[in-house]
Amino acid sequence: MKHYKDEKNNIFAYESDGSQDDYIKEGLVPISDEDLAAMIAPTTEQLLSQLTAARKEQEQQGVVINGIRYAGDPGNRQTLQEAITYIEDAGLGEFPTWKDSDGAFHQNNPLADVKDAARAIGARRSQLIAVEGEYAAQIIAGTLTDLSEVVWP
Repeated sequence: MKHYKDEKNNIFAYESDGSQDDYIKEGLVPISDEDLAAMIAPTTEQLLSQLTAARKEQEQQGVVINGIRYAGDPGNRQTLQEAITYIEDAGLGEFPTWKDSDGAFHQNNPLADVKDAARAIGARRSQLIAVEGEYAAQIIAGTLTDLSEVVWP
């Protein structure tokens, strides 16, 4: 493809074989692939926002304890704490019925498993935030410009 820009930096693309040359408007300026990449590259703020969104997506996956998935999103973290408090206040050691993060029901789910899940989610979240901080520093320094290089634990 051949790329051109107008005075407002709008980008236009045409077939490199010349078959669309008649459509190239007067006043358009040809730009190199390098210039094109620089023009469409995300800003530091956009990259940081995308990085945070990617971390939250990783958190959402949660953890699996004894074959049951517990999501790590904020709503589920709150729900886990409320459920733990309720069962402890009731003096029970297990949940008679537990609905997991995939919508499946489990009978007699141990309170200890739910506590382990809450702890594991917290530990994973802390780890993900630390990794996000490392990548954010690289983005701010200008050494990370493409999130495809990000590897989550």
